[in-house]
Amino acid sequence: MTCSDPLIQKSTGKISPRKRKGAYPSSRKQPFRGPRNLSVERADHSPNSDRKTRSSSIYTLRDLSRRFSGRLSTRENDFHGQLFRDSKAKKEPTVVLVDEEECQQVERIEGGDKFNECMKDTTIYYPSRDDPQSVEICYADIECLAPEHYLTSPIMNFYVLYLQQQSLKSDKGINDYHFFNTYFYKKLQEALSCEGKEKDALFAKFRRWWKGVNIFQKAYVFIPIHEDLHWSLAIICIRDKDDHSGPIILHLDSLGLHHSKSILDYIKSFLVEEWSYLRQQVAPSDLLIEEEIWEVLPEEIVQKKIAVPQQKNDYDCGLFVLHFMERFIEEAPDRLKNKDLAMFGKQWFKPEEASGLRVKIQKLLEKEFQDSTEGQHARGSSDSDEAPAECVDIEDP
Repeated sequence: MTCSDPLIQKSTGKISPRKRKGAYPSSRKQPFRGPRNLSVERADHSPNSDRKTRSSSIYTLRDLSRRFSGRLSTRENDFHGQLFRDSKAKKEPTVVLVDEEECQQVERIEGGDKFNECMKDTTIYYPSRDDPQSVEICYADIECLAPEHYLTSPIMNFYVLYLQQQSLKSDKGINDYHFFNTYFYKKLQEALSCEGKEKDALFAKFRRWWKGVNIFQKAYVFIPIHEDLHWSLAIICIRDKDDHSGPIILHLDSLGLHHSKSILDYIKSFLVEEWSYLRQQVAPSDLLIEEEIWEVLPEEIVQKKIAVPQQKNDYDCGLFVLHFMERFIEEAPDRLKNKDLAMFGKQWFKPEEASGLRVKIQKLLEKEFQDSTEGQHARGSSDSDEAPAECVDIEDP
């Protein structure tokens, strides 16, 4: 499938060229590494370290198969941004083993006949074409929602924006949350990898990603992480003043594959950089952090790896990240306090709840594409009913 043909514009229904200006790059220009590249260089990614550990970091198919108890064969499905082997999913239900005694039926995603053939080259922009944070979704992107497939950035970012739109309708609203997209963390690593004036210049440019947003006035900041064929989630929490504590950075990983210390160190460095910048721009009285804490903020930042429910396969990590965000928004207080960390744990929710998001997201996207196409057809019909301008009689005044 290709997305290079004329596209259907979601917000107005007009045909528009593929090229568009936006804050974020297209995922199809930056495809994820596929499962065939199984020799991965893992380095000490801590911003305070320049040491790479290549000799101990190359892991092979055999190593990964041990890690996933023989499940690695499922990785032979084409991965992020690539063509998928099963372009037409089966219509019959599939029985998936939940544990040794139970099994449940998982609704299969129907292929081919589910959507009208005319939509195969359609692209929509969510929530709208005019939104600077909109995510571009090609019809082919939906195929990653087929069973046993890995979620790609367009689908991840769609649901992140969906959660953001839902939060705007709640009592908390936009003032309490900030959502970074899936490209942010990699850009953060690049910005922090430089030194001296080069780092300052690069970080000043990087700051455009959250232009006009004071991170320290948000209650929660969500950062999806993608590394080594795996998704995890980091959450920055600006805690309640009554706790007399600095920010806390949480890392949630449904497989325990990511190096939590490295991720937490990068995000702490991000907060320190932003703190250094805002100290010259903002008075402590304008912040939601105690002045005594603000003055020594780098020493007060807490980093914590959180125990969370674990996925039962090696392809639902993206779904778990999205479910982490959704459950956290539903259950977290207006401002996190130390006692609220007790809500986490291995029993926070059933793994099947996260895996079930696959069908929910597919149905949401089905509706988005259907609404876009119906709107286009309705407007096209209306335009055809209008008489050509040269055929209209105009009376003299």
